[in-house]
Amino acid sequence: MSANSRIRAVAKFFFEGDRKFFVKGVTYGPFKPDADGSYLGRPDQVDVDLALMREVGLNLMRIYHAPPRWFLDRCANAGMRVIVTLPWAKHIEFLRDRKARRQIVESVRVAVNAYAGHPAIFGYLVGNEISSTMVRWLGVRRVAEFIEELIRIGRAIDPNTLFSYATYPPTEYLLPPNVDFCCFNVYLHDQRDFENYLLRLQNLTEERPLILGEFGMDTIRHSQEEQAEMLSWHVDSVVKCGLAGTIFFTWTDEWFTGGQDISDWAFGIVTRQRTPKKSFYALKGRLGQENSALPHRSLPRAPFVSVIVCSYNGGRTLAACLDSLGRLNYPDYEIILVDDGSTDDTRDIAEQFLHVRYIYQENHGLSHARNTGAAAAKGEVFAYTDSDCMADVDWLYYLIGTLLSGDYAGVGGPNVPPPAQNWIQACVAAAPGGPSHVLLTDIVAEHVPGCNMAFYRWAFENIRGFDAEYHKAGDDVDFCWRLQQAGCVIAFSATAIVWHHRRFTLRAFLKQQDGYGEAESLLRFKHLIFFGPTGTAKWRGQIYGTPRFSWFINRPVIYHGIFGEGFFQSIYPTPQSEVAAYLSSIEWFALTIFLFGLGIFLPALRIVPYLMCGGTLCVALSYMVRTAIEPKFDTVHARLLVMFLALVQPLVRGWSRYFTWLHFKRTPRSVIRAHEYLPMDGNATGSRGRQIFWSEEGRDRHFLLGAIFQLLEEEGWRYSTDTGWNEWDIQIYGNFWWSVVLQTVTEYHGSGKCLTRVRLRSRLVTTTVILNLVALALLVYRQLNISHVDLWFIISYLLFVIFLVTRARALKSRVAELVDLAAHRAGLERMVRRDKKAKLESTPEVQVPMDVVDSVSSDRR
Repeated sequence: MSANSRIRAVAKFFFEGDRKFFVKGVTYGPFKPDADGSYLGRPDQVDVDLALMREVGLNLMRIYHAPPRWFLDRCANAGMRVIVTLPWAKHIEFLRDRKARRQIVESVRVAVNAYAGHPAIFGYLVGNEISSTMVRWLGVRRVAEFIEELIRIGRAIDPNTLFSYATYPPTEYLLPPNVDFCCFNVYLHDQRDFENYLLRLQNLTEERPLILGEFGMDTIRHSQEEQAEMLSWHVDSVVKCGLAGTIFFTWTDEWFTGGQDISDWAFGIVTRQRTPKKSFYALKGRLGQENSALPHRSLPRAPFVSVIVCSYNGGRTLAACLDSLGRLNYPDYEIILVDDGSTDDTRDIAEQFLHVRYIYQENHGLSHARNTGAAAAKGEVFAYTDSDCMADVDWLYYLIGTLLSGDYAGVGGPNVPPPAQNWIQACVAAAPGGPSHVLLTDIVAEHVPGCNMAFYRWAFENIRGFDAEYHKAGDDVDFCWRLQQAGCVIAFSATAIVWHHRRFTLRAFLKQQDGYGEAESLLRFKHLIFFGPTGTAKWRGQIYGTPRFSWFINRPVIYHGIFGEGFFQSIYPTPQSEVAAYLSSIEWFALTIFLFGLGIFLPALRIVPYLMCGGTLCVALSYMVRTAIEPKFDTVHARLLVMFLALVQPLVRGWSRYFTWLHFKRTPRSVIRAHEYLPMDGNATGSRGRQIFWSEEGRDRHFLLGAIFQLLEEEGWRYSTDTGWNEWDIQIYGNFWWSVVLQTVTEYHGSGKCLTRVRLRSRLVTTTVILNLVALALLVYRQLNISHVDLWFIISYLLFVIFLVTRARALKSRVAELVDLAAHRAGLERMVRRDKKAKLESTPEVQVPMDVVDSVSSDRR
């Protein structure tokens, strides 16, 4: 062991060089102090213990006092690493006593300085289990900030060592943001409860390794068989839940604390005389002898997996992606690369990887490429990632393990940015708007990003794959929502990680946000119920990986229990702030500009837009302060750039959303101006808003709707279909000013006789409402500031209203023609009066199957 073999914390794992290091640790001591004040026993006894530890497969010791140098040397020689818990007086009111505070800081400084650079040092815990009542008394924020200060002091002395704080369930909320890894002392003897709590901790700790600092069972109150059984399933659960390691409490029954020997507890793996207990042999079989290897538990089965990568001009990162996929720790899988019409060196790179199946297609967009990959796949499970991602070696192991653990149709995991190449990329990675997962519970997801998700083949086929309407983004959101609407559940694995490169330049980042805005607009057509009035998604779950606006509102809520003595004192993270979303939205920005203009005429309003700008700036400043930037790029100008991106990102996304909405909610003028050819015996007159059709062959509204859908598609209309939440059947988008909603009902009169009624209603689009409000505001303002009636303004507005009415009538008349032709195709007869039917000339009838409507259950552009 050398100083060059220091352990690094990378996302949810530890690494020694390029290999993962799984912590298999045990607490050691404290023992009765010797003449030199050491709490770690005699050197000869330490040598015996180290040999036994290495025999059982342990690779780390946690100690609770500053060790003598000889102790660390012996650990280094034995290949054992050490976590030093730095002791200080945490039971007193340490933050209010300046002298106590200075002593704590000095003790940390002295201890870290004494062992700086020693190869045996794994890291330091700058504190351990401050009581929940003391934290509540001193204030959670102040205690967390003090722990952060201790970590900064230690890191300044030894920057290559890991630092953390050991917390426990009564203070699970004590998670200083600058720790290198998270450490929890947890004692739960029920395996199911234990695993559920670990999954909660995995999400609380986000993109940092999680280890257990203490776990054990007393063999005085329980048998050695019970201890051996519990420690065995403990290892399985830790691996299953994706932790970076665990530390057993304790090595031996010998224990000295509070100035006395403890004789009524026996948590040791060996006795006071160092005789191995049954748990010693159980752990020896579980941990294995490889120093840092993850003790993989066998999966119940290993279904064949098709890993599908879609790429469009992704040559810059493709080689690293395919190389990582070729190293996966999974027995049975294939890799399929779908090239979506790339013009760079994607094909040449793919040819270097003989184990990759390469498929080329013309550029049809991301969704089409994903469907192409699925069509060629042989696997029972489809796993998707992107060409700018690199998969962790255990990616499929954790994905499939979670997928098999319950009645799930799919599973996803987090995407973590790799180390940035420059400060611009670091800022882009820290900026809002990146891909993230949304969780309903600690293991059930509402949404998993498309760069890290897997689904059973049957689930994919049941909802007919990805919707090819989505060319840039949004396909994964649509897929997840449709899957859940079909009654399926999507799981989440916090340790099934892919490294996802964020955009390398500001222009690429803004282009990405533009694509996300377009996707949101398209999604709103199909999933209106999931969107708010401004067009942003309304998630039911918790969005992870995004700093919260919490200066004044939306602070996290902590349950302390009665009198602050709850054993599990949970923190409930703040949801996405709707206030912050509105303050940074393009609608808020547009209203601010409007009020600036209005303030020219109304001086009393001039202060309002400045206050509105202040609110927007507060959101950006909050994001700048709270976001995590890669430490080596964390400078003042980097944080200022993040603030700028926090201001610009929602505007770019909102503009694209509205632009797409306006573009795709307008039917081309040539389509509206065209007229249908309706061969009839005489003219079919009647109301354009209400139409009645008759059939004596059982042809009801479903046949009519099917024919209408066919015509809309043939002629190129833009429309939306009822998703189950609307009072209409179809909304047909017309010109810039109006749309028409169509509603149908059928009366069944027996013997196959059906009377179908159609109702058409004109509906103002948002732009018409806004322009009318602006025009009326200007008209009222004009009249209030002159002494006479300004007929020119009034006449101009009335002409505008007449224009709107004529456009509405023309659009409704055109849609009525389309309905007439659809009814003719479906074999229905138009009824003009109760006693007369409009007879259509016999023309070749187009049969419209009743399942046409079912196949058109999603919105169309």
